[in-house]
Amino acid sequence: MDPTKPVQDEMVLAVIGDYGGCGVDRTCAEENQVADMVHSWNPQYILTTGDNTYQQGLPQEVVKAQAPYKSDIDAGKFFPIMGNHDYGNGCSPESVQPSVDYFKVPVAYVAGFGNGLLDFVNPDANCNQSSGTSTPPIYDQYKNTVTGSSAEWVVTGGHQPIYSSGKAGNNMDRSWEMMPGVDLILAGHDHHAEHIVTADGYNIAISGNGGAGLTPLFSTAPGSQFRDAEHFGAMRLTVTKESLKAEYISLGGTVDYFFVLKKDAQGKAYVAERSDWVDPHPGSGQGPAPNKPTVLFDVDSGMSDGLTYHDYEDGPFLETEVGGRKALVLQKNPFGGANQLYLSVDDAAILGGPYKAKVTISYRSPAAGSFLLQYDSADAGSAYQKSTPVTIGADQVDQWLTATIELPDARFANRQNGGADLRLSAPGNLPLAVSAARVDVVPPAPAVDHVSMDFSGEPDGLDWIPYESGPAHEITVGGRRALQVDRNTFNSGNNLYLGVNDAFIHGGPYDAKATIEYRSPVAGSFVLQYDSAATGSAYQSTPRVQITPEMVNTWQTVKLDLPQAMFRNRQNGNADMRIVGANNLPFIIGSMRIDLAGSQAQALKAAQDAVAAAEAAPSAETVKTAEEAVAKLRDRADADPLTARLAVVRQIVQARELLAGIVSADLSTQASIDGAVADLAEARTIIGKLPADRRGDLPADAAAAQRRLAEAIKAFFDGLQAGKPDRVARPWLDVLIADTYERTGKDDLQGEVIRIVNRHATGAEVEAAVKEFLANR
Repeated sequence: MDPTKPVQDEMVLAVIGDYGGCGVDRTCAEENQVADMVHSWNPQYILTTGDNTYQQGLPQEVVKAQAPYKSDIDAGKFFPIMGNHDYGNGCSPESVQPSVDYFKVPVAYVAGFGNGLLDFVNPDANCNQSSGTSTPPIYDQYKNTVTGSSAEWVVTGGHQPIYSSGKAGNNMDRSWEMMPGVDLILAGHDHHAEHIVTADGYNIAISGNGGAGLTPLFSTAPGSQFRDAEHFGAMRLTVTKESLKAEYISLGGTVDYFFVLKKDAQGKAYVAERSDWVDPHPGSGQGPAPNKPTVLFDVDSGMSDGLTYHDYEDGPFLETEVGGRKALVLQKNPFGGANQLYLSVDDAAILGGPYKAKVTISYRSPAAGSFLLQYDSADAGSAYQKSTPVTIGADQVDQWLTATIELPDARFANRQNGGADLRLSAPGNLPLAVSAARVDVVPPAPAVDHVSMDFSGEPDGLDWIPYESGPAHEITVGGRRALQVDRNTFNSGNNLYLGVNDAFIHGGPYDAKATIEYRSPVAGSFVLQYDSAATGSAYQSTPRVQITPEMVNTWQTVKLDLPQAMFRNRQNGNADMRIVGANNLPFIIGSMRIDLAGSQAQALKAAQDAVAAAEAAPSAETVKTAEEAVAKLRDRADADPLTARLAVVRQIVQARELLAGIVSADLSTQASIDGAVADLAEARTIIGKLPADRRGDLPADAAAAQRRLAEAIKAFFDGLQAGKPDRVARPWLDVLIADTYERTGKDDLQGEVIRIVNRHATGAEVEAAVKEFLANR
């Protein structure tokens, strides 16, 4: 920048992304057509959003991929950022060096245009990711660059989009790019065009349709203003001191959408004008699938996983101990109305929607009342839609309880106060205590419980997907049709990409099992890689399958577990999974089948039926069957209520067994009577803790056991014919008093008992025991 000269009045820049398909001998038609269109604008400079070269950024690939833009590069008009393919899908300096050498720019830089008109800041976001609360090493330098810029406009470039409605989706580990002073964020990675305005007012422009194929749209990102996955094209930026106009132009020169940024009095960019764009395919794209199906926090254990609570002016709380647990106690809302607690779901875990969800709350209240959840409802459009309330009865006061609240159409778009997603509301300023909360996204019920393919017939919901790094061809082996993978020219792993028809199974997570029938002409090994909700990886590996020399050229079958598998087309070529043969293993597939474990709904129904059967006929066998069924539930929110019901059944079974043992025992010795007295006391304690409506015949059984025990005690004393009388033990005396009371009532109770114990207890001892018995009743 030369301060003695004025800022340039106007400048035209072009933005292209994900364009370098010529580098791997893909069809170059679209890349060349986009380049011709861009050159027709006569831009002063061309910016990229990454993946300038496919597949690994090798020297020969770079030369081929940049052929349409060679004159621009040679003229110093070309300013790329590096994407994952430019880095060879790694982050080593050696892997990206061919691109650095060819473009003659470093991986991270600032380019100043128009003598202070615009700064293009490229912090190499592809290899600088945040983790939790930590920022990447380049963050401070990036922040200083942005805040220190004196340019009229500051544009940041990062390959992976922070938010996206496309295949790769959100990349919240790049959210550090959003900071005051950044007017526009350019991104690619997803091969489509999109304009997003975030809740904080940041503008994200995705330009990933520059020529290397298009990828489909999925669930719509919050704040998406425009999105197109059907046309190749580029962005044209027209920049003046007063405005920055961004136009999305597709082949043929059609302006599909535009927006104009201006600055407010505080210097923050805002959308001053935009196209009146209407989505031509409303509701299109795949249904949403969360990155993590479950988020939670537990105050007592200090655990938080994707769900947090935060203070807000109308939602104060106090963290303290209540009933032996650490908890959040809702404080009085200073603005009146209900006491409230705001909850936020991590955007990297669950974002957008709508989702069918349920929220499980562990709570305790010092008074009768109620509470509910307010959530962002897709159907109602309200950010504070009320759920069904949870009622707290007078008999539930001062007890830790658990409630599950259904949210059939929940969105997670940070629309509530303080950017929250949910608000717990307790009317009447109820000082509710909350110790834990959990949000579960309920997977959609699959249309089938399995998909398969057999090359001797037609695919049934499962098929292989031809892809440049996963070539294959059909062959005949022993008169049978099969598929043999060809050599992957990009690396040493032979790939077979597999897609599950979305109409059959989509989303998840599901516990699945893959059955593969295979053979190989040589010894080696392979793994199956799938999209895992548990790890978040789109390429989670199963245990390795070994092919020994003895197995060569013979058909083998292997079964592989796929826990928490997702089906959302995240792999190359929109595949759901792939088989990877080590050292370019030329393996052959004859058939394959994916089976889903019993769906959560089926497992829940089975567990509910088993628990109900145990309640109807309590026994050790029915309890064991129910326990096994409940153990199959993945969802703690489903399992916990059933486990609590089973605990009652177990107590009933225990009490029955204790009482039955007394009735059938040989009570002829002092030791046997002592044991029976202890068992009766334990059984009565259990019965006393049971809900009144669950005691059934147990009180009558206890009375029968007591009668049997009293008769045994009397027989024991009658059998003592000579010698000094034994003193009656107080527990024995208590049994005799209780049995006599049950038979004759309290009239002359003391006299009746004295006649039974005769010489074995004094009148004073009996009188004291009877008084205590009657007082306790």
